[in-house]
Formats: sequence, C-alpha cells, structure tokens
Amino acid sequence: MNFSSYSDFRTKFQQMFDGDDISQSDISVAVLDLIIGLGEQRIYRELRSSTQDTALSLTTTNNLAALPADFLELRGAPYVALKASATYAPWEAVNNAIQLQDTSIIVSNPVRYTFQGDNLLFFPAQANGTVITGQYYKRFPDISTALNALFTRHADVFMYAALAESGPFIGDSRTTVWEQKYASLVSAANEQERRRVTRGSKLQTRVA
Repeated sequence: MNFSSYSDFRTKFQQMFDGDDISQSDISVAVLDLIIGLGEQRIYRELRSSTQDTALSLTTTNNLAALPADFLELRGAPYVALKASATYAPWEAVNNAIQLQDTSIIVSNPVRYTFQGDNLLFFPAQANGTVITGQYYKRFPDISTALNALFTRHADVFMYAALAESGPFIGDSRTTVWEQKYASLVSAANEQERRRVTRGSKLQTRVA
C-alpha cells in the first residue's frame, strides 16, 4: 500500500468512506485532517515499531533529566554515566529514599530511577550534568507535515485508524467493521515488530 504524499493518502481515505466520486463531498479538508489526526494519535498509543527506536541522551539538572518532547516510552532502562543501567522503582520509593537518604533500596544496582512529570528522577541523586543515555520510542511529527517511516511500514494501520475514527462524524454502519479491522491490523503489526527482533534466536526465560 503506497501513497505518494499526505494529500494522496487523504484523498484515498476519503474515497474509502465517501465513495469514488468525492467532488460532491460536503466534508471539508479541515475535518478530514482532524479525523486522520485522531487516528494517528490512536496509533501512537497502541503500536510500537523499530522505526520509532531512537537514541536517548539527557543531562541532569537538580537530579532530574527532562524527557524529549517526542518521547512515548522507554525501550529499556536508562544508563547513568560511569555506572550500570538504572533499575526502575516506584516514585514513592525513590522520593522517600532521597528524603531519608535510605540506601536500603539499593541492592546490586547503584542507581534507581522513576518518573516525575516529564522527567527522570534518580537515587542516589545525580550531580548536575550527569549524562543519561538509552533508547526510547518516539512519536513522529504528524503525517500531514511529512510521511514517515512508521507510516511507510504500516500504512494500512493508518488508513483503518482514520476510518475507525470517522464513524462518529459520518454515522456510518461500517464503523464496527473498521474498528475490528483496525484492531486486527494493530495486533498483526505489533506481532510483526516483535518477530523482527526475536526470530534470530529462541526466547530465553530469565530467572529472577
């Protein structure tokens, strides 16, 4: 499924629910863009792809490391410079340890991390300028600005996400079918993404 541009995608999306002849359509471009944008937002809540895998590089200020604006979620634990990868702990545990200087939550790993707003928070507290690295899943800019690698790989997911979101606007009886098709495509896409990184070897069971 190939699209030459966002405009081409929007036209074909409109044809899917409004018929081949869209010259008489009363749905504005602004509404079409809104529907597509709603579908796109839905995708970023439910699909993770290697195309979104991005290097993380932060520095601490007052023991906080601000997350990038396009951050969706960590791909793995962050690495604190000159120490091992940090281990996640609940905010309450990290904050209490900071307040009480309680080292009992540190077992074999020298650093615990948690989230505070849109920041990473650490214990023991990290000095200003400490470098934090890792990998995270990012959100691409809206496809209305430029088609991206996630769209190229999973264009069908974007199409049915938009169709599923169009139901409340047009009151179409096909909404249930579109919702089911979208759900199956997201599931298949996530499975495909998983196989991309696991097919080289058998999955191993980790012993805690």
